[in-house]
Amino acid sequence: MIDTRAGMRKSGRRWRRVAASAAAVCGLALAAWWYAPVYAGVYQQARGFVLQASAGVAGMVQGVSEFVLTHPHFAVRDVKVLGAKRLKGEDIVVMSGLGPRTGIWNTDPAKIEGRVERHPWVKRALVRREPPARLVITVEEWSPGGIVALDRLYYVADDGVIFKAVDEEDSVDFPFVTGLRAAGLAPEAADTRKKLSQVLELARAVERTALDLSEIRFQRGGGIVLYPVAPAVPFHMGWGDWHDKLGRLQWFLREFREREALFGAVDLSFRGQVVTRPRKRA
Repeated sequence: MIDTRAGMRKSGRRWRRVAASAAAVCGLALAAWWYAPVYAGVYQQARGFVLQASAGVAGMVQGVSEFVLTHPHFAVRDVKVLGAKRLKGEDIVVMSGLGPRTGIWNTDPAKIEGRVERHPWVKRALVRREPPARLVITVEEWSPGGIVALDRLYYVADDGVIFKAVDEEDSVDFPFVTGLRAAGLAPEAADTRKKLSQVLELARAVERTALDLSEIRFQRGGGIVLYPVAPAVPFHMGWGDWHDKLGRLQWFLREFREREALFGAVDLSFRGQVVTRPRKRA
């Protein structure tokens, strides 16, 4: 036999739970409706307090910022220049564009670096702040490795970069490189820079021998020619294998010492050979 009374009791308990939950929800909704104006007032008061506090903090930060930017304690009083050899420190300070009352936090290191790097002797500049009142400018200068003849004479660095026109007061005691344009080489091209770098490496190797170079000339179609001060004989070097070719050049100078005037040219471009051309008689 099925006990219907137990089922009825369970069903009654379930409905009582549902009714209690509904009453609780209704009570919360009624309370929220009743107290909504109170909560809104509290929210507006809290929001106003936060806004006032934020404005106060912002004003304080702005005041501190203005103090730091304008106070004489942070004015640049010392500019230290490092790395300058050809240039004078005071000239670099003038190039930097710093005023007598410039604040250290108002300086723009990148702009100062750009101004200093406009000078043809300056390869790279780095500016560093040292609060409260010092600015450090570190300069890397170009170092000439040779002189290139174009529309006028220019210094070229060991890495092949042509960086400055040679002025009257500049030294010309460097290897002279000619024939770039005649050989079809654009001075600003990366391949030209590479070739210039290799030629200057050869010039440094020649300096370690007894040969005093006057000129290194690029030839159309490739290769270079060395023109010594003495003997007055052009040496055709072709391209590459500098160590081997310099060895043969030195052999020629030893074997034909004081007889170099017999030769109009010497060709060392062929591997393992020294090809000479007799000088034409007048």
